[in-house]
Amino acid sequence: MIGQGERVVTVGEPEPQHCPHCDEERDFQPQLAYKYGEFDLLFGFVYGRRYQLACTECHHGWRLDRRQAEQRYGKPDIPFRLRFGLILLLGLFAALGAAYLATQAVI
Repeated sequence: MIGQGERVVTVGEPEPQHCPHCDEERDFQPQLAYKYGEFDLLFGFVYGRRYQLACTECHHGWRLDRRQAEQRYGKPDIPFRLRFGLILLLGLFAALGAAYLATQAVI
């Protein structure tokens, strides 16, 4: 199975701001939105990370600078299989290749 998707993770407490879309004072939720790809639901990778501040009512908002957002809110918890899955898959292929070459040298 090969797939892809997008997740939005809240990274901090809501902050009151003026929403130009609602034209009212609303709570804005700091979020991390990221896209990911998966191979066989075990091995994945993350791409397209963006931090954003979104209105809790209409979901409009603006992007935040990545470095400043990570300093302020910390790094969010992205599942292990998505963060390091591609590295594990490449390591598995390397180990299988090394085992194949080792058995071929013995025969």
